Amino acid sequence: MRSYLALLLPLTLLSGEPAIKKEANSPATAGHTKASGSKARKARVKKVSMTSPAPGLAVPEQAPEKQAPEKKDEKAAAPAPKTEKAFTGYIDAGARWVGRAGDFNTYRSMVNLSQGLRLVGLDVGYEPAGNKLVDSLRLQAANWGGDPYNTARLDILKRGKYRYNGNYSNIAYYNHLPSFADPSRATGSFLNQRAYDTAISNFDNELQLMPGARFVPYFGFSRNSSLGSGITPLVQNGNEYPLRNVVDWGQKEVRGGVRFEMRRWHATLEEGGTWFDDNQSVYSTQALTGNRTSPYFGQQLTLASGGQSYRIRGTGAYTKGLITANPANWLDLSGAFVRSQPQTFGELNQTQTGNFAEAGSILLYARAVDYVYGNARGPRTSGTAAAEIRAGSRLRIRQVWETDRFVINSTATERSMMYPSLTAVPVLTITPDGERLESTRSREQLEALFDLSKNFMLRGGYRWEWGSSLMKSDPFVPGPEYERGELKRGVLLAGFMARPFSRLTVNGDFEVGDGEKTYYRIGLMDTTKYRLQGRVTLPASMFFNMIYTRFENQNPNKGINYDYRSQATSAQLQWMPKGGKRLSILADYSRSTIRSDISYLYPLGLFNVRSLYADNANTGMLLADVRLPVAKSHEVKLTFGGSLVTTAGSRPSRYYQPQGRIQLPVTPKLEFFSEWRYYGLSQPYFYTYEGFRSHMYMGGLRFLL
Repeated sequence: MRSYLALLLPLTLLSGEPAIKKEANSPATAGHTKASGSKARKARVKKVSMTSPAPGLAVPEQAPEKQAPEKKDEKAAAPAPKTEKAFTGYIDAGARWVGRAGDFNTYRSMVNLSQGLRLVGLDVGYEPAGNKLVDSLRLQAANWGGDPYNTARLDILKRGKYRYNGNYSNIAYYNHLPSFADPSRATGSFLNQRAYDTAISNFDNELQLMPGARFVPYFGFSRNSSLGSGITPLVQNGNEYPLRNVVDWGQKEVRGGVRFEMRRWHATLEEGGTWFDDNQSVYSTQALTGNRTSPYFGQQLTLASGGQSYRIRGTGAYTKGLITANPANWLDLSGAFVRSQPQTFGELNQTQTGNFAEAGSILLYARAVDYVYGNARGPRTSGTAAAEIRAGSRLRIRQVWETDRFVINSTATERSMMYPSLTAVPVLTITPDGERLESTRSREQLEALFDLSKNFMLRGGYRWEWGSSLMKSDPFVPGPEYERGELKRGVLLAGFMARPFSRLTVNGDFEVGDGEKTYYRIGLMDTTKYRLQGRVTLPASMFFNMIYTRFENQNPNKGINYDYRSQATSAQLQWMPKGGKRLSILADYSRSTIRSDISYLYPLGLFNVRSLYADNANTGMLLADVRLPVAKSHEVKLTFGGSLVTTAGSRPSRYYQPQGRIQLPVTPKLEFFSEWRYYGLSQPYFYTYEGFRSHMYMGGLRFLL
C-alpha cells in the first residue's frame, strides 16, 4: 500500500504544474512569472509549517495586502445567482372544424364533439418568492368552449400552513340511440322512448390545515347536479305513453375531520352529511295513442293530456374512521368503519285525461288523479379489517374481513280518484303500503404467500362469503308476507409469480368458487377465474406484455339455468429506443368473447323464454410519437396512429378512429399545433340506421410561459 501511495504522490504534484507553465509562457504574464513563483514557494513553505512545524524552521511572513486582490478577482468572476420564473406552464387555444354524415343522434350519443373556438388546455403554475400567503399555485383546465366534457383544477399551497384542492367537471350527457327502448322501430319511425339531454356538474374542494404535521385538520364541500330534459314513458294499465321529462336533481355534501400522521400508525376521523333533492316532472304536449296498436275490448286507449311531478328530499349523516398501523416490523394492520343514517321523503302528483283501462277490470275511465306520499329510513354499517404477518423472510400471511349491513323501512300512502267520465263522481281509493328490506353480507379471506426463491413466489388461500336478506314476498304468489334469502359461497385461491430470467416476469392468479345460494338469478354461484400475465424485455429497448383472462359463472338451479362466460387475450408491444427521446411506438391488440344464456318468464303467459347474447370483439391500437430536432432547443413533434373495434355476434359493429397531430415551434415561447381525427361507426345486418362518420380538424397555438 505504501508503494502504491508513493506512485500516486508524484501524479498529484504534477497536476498543478501545467497551469504554472502555461502562465509562464503567456506573454501577458511574462513579467510576473518570477514574482508569482516566489509567492507560490512562500505559500507552500507557510502551509507546511502550519501543518507539520519543524523545530528551528523559520516561516516567512506574507503581507495580507497581497492576498486581497486575488479574493476580489475570484468574487468578481463568480456568476450571479439565477432568478427562477414565477409563472410556468402553457396555454393551448385553437378551433375545431367538424364534417359529419349519418345518424346525428347516434353521433351525439357517442362522440358529441362540435366545432368552434376552444380553450384546448391550460396548465399554469405560480411560485412567488417571499410571498407570505402563497408558496405555489397551479391551475389546470381542459376542453372549454363547447366540448361535452370539460374540467378544471386549482391547487394552492402554503407550506406548513394550508393546502387547498378544488376540482370541477361538467359533462354534457346525451343518450338518444334510435334502437334503445323503441317498440316502434319495426315500422321505421325510430321514436326512442328512453332519452337524456342533460348537463351534469361536479364540484369538489378540500382545505387542509398544517399539511405535513402530525395532526392535519381538513374540511370539504361537494356539489353534484343535473339539469336537462329527456323522454320517459308514462305507464298505464295495458299501455305506455312516451312523454317529455324535465330532469332537475342535486346533492350536497359537507365533511370535516382530522388526520393523524404518526411514526408507526396513521388514522383519519371524519364526520359529514349529505342533502339530496330531486324535482322531476313529466308532461304531455299532444294526444297520444301509446304503444298499444290493438283495441282494448273494442276501444282505443288514448292519453289526451297528463303529467307527473316528483318531489324527493333526502338527508344523511355519516361517521367514518380509517387506520393503518405498523406496531412491529413483522406486522401491518389496517381497518375502516363507516356508519350512515340516510332518510328520504317523497311525494308524487299525477293527473291524466283520456281513455284508460282499470287494472284487473274491463272497465274504462276518462280521468285519474293520484297522490302518493312516503318516507324511508335506511341505517347502514360497513367495516373492514386486514392484517399481514411476515413470519420470517419467506412467508407472509394475510387476512381480510369485510361486513356490510343495512335495513330499510318505508311507509307510503296512495290516494287515487278515478272518474268514469269527465262529469261523473270520482271513485276514491286510499291504499297504505310499506316495505322492509334487510341485507347482511360478509366476507373473510385468508391467504399465504411463500417465496421459494428470490425469483419464484407461490400464493394460496380461501375466501368465504355469507349473508342473509329479508324482503317482502311477491303479492301474486301465495305464501308468507316476507321471504328470506341467503348467500353462501366459498372460493379457492391460488397464484404464483416467477422470474426465471432477468428479462422475463410471469404472474398467475386462479379462483374456483362453489356457491350454494345467492341473492339474484345472475349472482355469483359456481365460478372459475383465471388471469395470466407475462412481460418480456427484448433487445433494442422493446417491451412485450401479454395478458389472458377467463371468467365463468353458472347457476344450474331449475328455472334459472344461467351460463355466463367471458375471456380476453391481449398483447402489447412498446418500442422506446434511447428511452423514447426521438421515437416511441405502442401497439396493442386484444381478442375478447362474451356469452350469456339465461331463461326468463315471458310477461304474457308466464312461460320460459331463452335469452341468448353473444359477442366476439377484436380491438387494435397503434400509436407512434416522433420528435425531430430543427434547432438547438427546438423540435417538431409528430403523433399518428389510431384504433379500431370490430364485433360479431348478437350486435355486429365496426368502429374506426384514426388520428394525427403535429406540433411546430414558431418562437421560443410559441408553438403551432394541428390535429386530425376520424370517427366511423357502422352496424351491419340489424342497425344500419345508427351508422355515422365524421372528420375533425383542429388548429391552434401553444403559449409557453
